[in-house]
Amino acid sequence: MAIKFGLGNETLMRKGCSRRLIQMVSTEVEIVGEFDFSAQLLMGNHRTMLDIALIEAVLSEKIIWVAKQELGKYPIYGNLVTKTGMILADRSKKGDIIRIFKEVKKAVDSGYKVAIFPEGTRNRENRYPLLPFKRGALAIAEKLDLKVQPFVIVGLAQRIAGNCLQKGKVTLHWLPSFRPSEIGKEWADKMATQMTSLL
Repeated sequence: MAIKFGLGNETLMRKGCSRRLIQMVSTEVEIVGEFDFSAQLLMGNHRTMLDIALIEAVLSEKIIWVAKQELGKYPIYGNLVTKTGMILADRSKKGDIIRIFKEVKKAVDSGYKVAIFPEGTRNRENRYPLLPFKRGALAIAEKLDLKVQPFVIVGLAQRIAGNCLQKGKVTLHWLPSFRPSEIGKEWADKMATQMTSLL
């Protein structure tokens, strides 16, 4: 799928919808730490479908998300996804990672931020603070040597627990950015440790 860049009407609609959704479930969004405008790849924990909405709501920039292909099939939401430049990964095809690399590089070279959930899927049961990171997500950062900024969302899952809205505080933590090449092979483990400490 070709990427359509630009902050078009669909992207503005996605951001507008995202802000309204977050306002419905939160009384306050606290932001801890600073967003690094030079970061190229945003990597965070994933508990709810509103995680994307939170990031879209707090950032004015267009974000190119790497997500599973199934998201594009959801009614209404799928239309917003496919028309705003999301990179949808077909996890049934092993060779699809090469296409993902190329599309991520194209997005970054065009000045966009790319975002991905390294857990690969939502941590629905919450038996552990984080699920193991997927190798493909980490490879994107390593192979392209992108400047990574981790983020941690705290409290959002509690706002929509049990199929009912419980308005309250949501916290978004921005952690210091880095390049994998600056830290070495253990960069993902160190990032996971930092993220877990906030959960």
